[in-house]
Amino acid sequence: MARAFLPLLARNLAILTDLIVPLSCAGCGGRGASVCRACAAELRGPAFLAVAGPMATPRRRGLPPCLAAAHYGGRVRSLLLAYKERGRVDAARPLGAALARAVARALPAASGGPTGVCAPPPPAPALVLVPVPSTAAARRRRGFDHLVLLCSAAAAVLRRDGHRVRVAPALRPVRRLADQAGLGATARAANLAGAFELANPARAARRAALPAGARVIVIDDVLTTGATVAEAVRALRAASVRTAVVAVVAVVDPTRGKAALPAIHGPPG
Repeated sequence: MARAFLPLLARNLAILTDLIVPLSCAGCGGRGASVCRACAAELRGPAFLAVAGPMATPRRRGLPPCLAAAHYGGRVRSLLLAYKERGRVDAARPLGAALARAVARALPAASGGPTGVCAPPPPAPALVLVPVPSTAAARRRRGFDHLVLLCSAAAAVLRRDGHRVRVAPALRPVRRLADQAGLGATARAANLAGAFELANPARAARRAALPAGARVIVIDDVLTTGATVAEAVRALRAASVRTAVVAVVAVVDPTRGKAALPAIHGPPG
């Protein structure tokens, strides 16, 4: 008899909790869910090749292709800002799932071998997710490293899908960066030139221990001009680590005929 009342009791407790501390969507503020269905749906579209500013032809700059899960704007923008700037860590799971989809889109399709040959497909390559580094000041302000948490959420999804994944915060800023808000592509690139290095050069030899065929993927939340991920790729390349692809949650659509690009709340991190 008592067991029959447990679901009702749990539901009533949930309603009471919502009355005391209302649960609101991180994206739109609607009541009843930390991320509502409409906002979550904006993150579930197919991943695509990102084009932003000079990233339109990434290979000409020596950069790998960049995959994005969504366009930066509307509900996606609100979710990212709530997560990154207002402590809504409950948005990490849907944002991480979107990031995982962008990573998966960049992976080569599995092949079962020549037609008529019943052979198991080769194992999927191990994935190493390298987040763009946050500054110490940004971590203190937020109380967490938003990109490491985002990578961890994405890694959980990728592991459930059978991938071997490692999150490696391998980079760190080496100097103070100017606020990037309102800067154009050229100014952003100059601000970030030489800004990152290996977090612990003494451990650089560990890269030799990466699984054979491992794919290193640089991760950022928003791609604006490509300057931040370009610097991360450069810093890894300087340590003889090749980046296979860049993956982001969202990309800012390139502006037309404007020198300055939309502000993404200050310097990277």
